[in-house]
Amino acid sequence: MTAKEDGIGTPDQETVEAGFITWRDGNVPFSPHFGDVYYNPKDGLAETRYVFLEGNNLPAAWQAKDSFTIGETGFGTGLNFLAAWQCWAQDANRSRHLHFVSVEKYPLSRDDMIRAHQSWPELAEFSTQLGDVWPHETMLPGVHRFILGDGKISLTLLIGDAIDCWSAYSGNIDCWFLDGFAPSRNPDMWHPSLFAALANASNPAGATLATFTAARIARDGLESAGFVVSKRKGFAYKRDMITAALPAHPDKDGADSRLYEIAEDPWFNLPTSQAHKSVAVIGGGMAGAACADALRKRDCAVTLFEKRDQLASMASGNPIGMLEPYLTVDHAITGRFYEAGYRYSHRMVKRLADRGDVEADFCGVLELATSPRKRERLDGLLARLHDKPDLVRAMNSDEAGEIFGLSVPMDGVFYPSAGWVHPPSLVHALTRDIDCQLATHITDILDGPDGKILRASDGREFGPFDCVVIAGALETSQLAQTAWLSDQLNPVRGQISYCPQEVISNAYDSANIRCVLSYKGYLTPERNGIHVIGATFGRDDDQTDIRTDDHTYNINQLTKILPAISEHISADKLDGRAALRTTTADHLPLIGPAPDFDRYLAAYHDIDKGKKGARYINAPYHKDVYICTGFGARGLIGAPLAAEILASEICAMPLPLEKALMHALHPARFIIRGLKRRHISA
Repeated sequence: MTAKEDGIGTPDQETVEAGFITWRDGNVPFSPHFGDVYYNPKDGLAETRYVFLEGNNLPAAWQAKDSFTIGETGFGTGLNFLAAWQCWAQDANRSRHLHFVSVEKYPLSRDDMIRAHQSWPELAEFSTQLGDVWPHETMLPGVHRFILGDGKISLTLLIGDAIDCWSAYSGNIDCWFLDGFAPSRNPDMWHPSLFAALANASNPAGATLATFTAARIARDGLESAGFVVSKRKGFAYKRDMITAALPAHPDKDGADSRLYEIAEDPWFNLPTSQAHKSVAVIGGGMAGAACADALRKRDCAVTLFEKRDQLASMASGNPIGMLEPYLTVDHAITGRFYEAGYRYSHRMVKRLADRGDVEADFCGVLELATSPRKRERLDGLLARLHDKPDLVRAMNSDEAGEIFGLSVPMDGVFYPSAGWVHPPSLVHALTRDIDCQLATHITDILDGPDGKILRASDGREFGPFDCVVIAGALETSQLAQTAWLSDQLNPVRGQISYCPQEVISNAYDSANIRCVLSYKGYLTPERNGIHVIGATFGRDDDQTDIRTDDHTYNINQLTKILPAISEHISADKLDGRAALRTTTADHLPLIGPAPDFDRYLAAYHDIDKGKKGARYINAPYHKDVYICTGFGARGLIGAPLAAEILASEICAMPLPLEKALMHALHPARFIIRGLKRRHISA
């Protein structure tokens, strides 16, 4: 948001809610709280081009590069992003990919965003695409990743305070748009901590910066963070503006590095990524399909290997999967990851469903308060999000029954954006342009002279590949590089039951189930004449036979909510499906490079002594091998974002999550945890 430094304040400025806006000159948003407009009302686009594009030597700076990343400190209306996108699209020598990472504490609503864009009809081609993906719902704090421009453009929005967000994120930024409300209007943002965070998030090979202001607070702050500051003629009537450069920062071995410092501890540093043009993905379920798609969009040649004779053979083969948000009372790590995962999956499925490539229905999910513990959790959730009915809203039993289509015995909450998806259709949509080798059981990953060689159980060999992603389930631990995970990955059997539509109709004359019902189980709307009742949760059970006892369990849970069904349904006459989920002890997946277990033990054997991280080497990995597994029952809202993480790591692109979450998902966390607690030793 290119701010005007002569913005006019209002008398009640301190009492106005910070995110509230009014409108000036037709479609120019104005913040009464900050007393400033979002951009120059006379010619905001020309100012953006002069200050930020020319100030960072664009388009020349991105030419002949594989990818280029712009960082920004105030997204506002998205004007700077749209201008950069247009400039990139019109440049014949542009980089192959453009990444834009921006912070916004008070994101505009979709309607306000679209209204503001009407000021720039010359950007309509790009603003329309942004409006299409901009959420209708409230954007919660955290990281939001949007894919645009046929996969060549990524927009990563960090929702929150600029200093907090950039301090918690590693972006490998090539150039900075230092934007926001003017220092005189919002001095809290223009703080030394922000400039230090920008320096730390910059590309170690160097970065540039431009800003509309020449205020002393900006000059001094940038210089203190290591930027070399220069003045330039300001736009229009402004006397001066600032451009700056951050010199290359060599790593501790003396060479320029594109290493992502995702944690202060070296055992979680990601490996320096090389150029990966050919990638093998092992596993043909949701995780493998999502990884293949994310890598293909980054111009990698992907080959997917599935040991069975068809894709989506296990848990991803269920006829209906719940696409439900995992919202939590607090901001715990698990909740933050799956909140972000749901957002990403929802956008992906919606885009594919709108094109007719995926079968899905965004009918909403009704979750009932089936126990005192559940009631306490839902009350806490509503207390946290009470002012966001677009995400979750309270329902008494009458309201719940009305929205579900049948009377229910208790109240609950409704997630209006949620629904269901047909997982096999999603897997097949994601692998449509992927070379899939079916009935190929990979048993070994070998190092060849030109890359990785995969050997199958029948002796066939494939490769060489620049990189391998292991995205299977329990079989992940059967490969030599990941054998140590046998103690960390656990099977959970889940059986669903197929309930014919006439059973519901016979039990309830006015049956018209309109959304997914979640209780201590779930019931879906009808699909192809069948409702799905789910699901059992059999820990440490790795068998997939269909069991009458499991049908009985599913029926018993449902009849506690809809008792009339009990007279019309019989467990021994039901069909269904059983599959295995793969879980971890901390209920988070394993996403990242494959640790070399023995070398980890040797390198960090005395980590329990409390020595500083600087005393240790960077994390030792199996070169060019990555892991993506352990989603349990949440593959639909976890695997697509996990694939985006891995593809970003492999291709040295900005990560779609903040440092703390990357740390929590890292496969080596169990090794480090075990060493610190002295549960394992060298």
